[in-house]
Amino acid sequence: MQRTIDKFSFTSEEDMYAAIGSNGITAQQVVNRLAEKIRKERDHQETIDKIVSDMKSPQQVRTTESGVIVRGLENLLIRLSRCCNPIPGDGIVGFITKGRGVSVHRSDCPNIHTEEDTDRLIDVEWAVDSSEARKDFQVDIEISAFDRQGLLNEVMMVVADTKTPMVAVSGKADKEKIAKINMTIKITDVTHLHRIVDRIKQIRDIFSVERIIH
Repeated sequence: MQRTIDKFSFTSEEDMYAAIGSNGITAQQVVNRLAEKIRKERDHQETIDKIVSDMKSPQQVRTTESGVIVRGLENLLIRLSRCCNPIPGDGIVGFITKGRGVSVHRSDCPNIHTEEDTDRLIDVEWAVDSSEARKDFQVDIEISAFDRQGLLNEVMMVVADTKTPMVAVSGKADKEKIAKINMTIKITDVTHLHRIVDRIKQIRDIFSVERIIH
């Protein structure tokens, strides 16, 4: 007795041909099986074509958890570079890494401005308003000042007054009484950072406050 095609389960074309040879299926069933295979291949190609079309479309965007928009890219790791710690308001550029997705750098980061890196740069931008965007971003700053009693405490109190979280703080002074205070803080954007820097600069004996690029 012949069985209908939906009751057959083949793991390969060889299994199907073997069934034909043993009169297990009819010619029509073979046609139906091959037609199904062609349909699946066509659907697969249509999916690929759509992905390519999405990448070329200027309206197609993807917002990642980093708060960065990358046009036409989906299911690709997007991360903020640790060397320059870009924050909303900074000019940024995407750098295609080897096996690690896209790393987002500040546009002025010296680590991406080498001749061989040019063809690995892509356009990215900050999301203007996204519920997926991070609420805060880590920034490293270095404070240069005249070393005196209570300086570090004053700096920490000023930052604390702005309700800005401090992740790490360290300081040292040389024999010329020049103190270097390194801080890692969490901020929301460039405006927030500028407000903190301006407050620190108002402290007596502060020479400069700079963002650090590692």
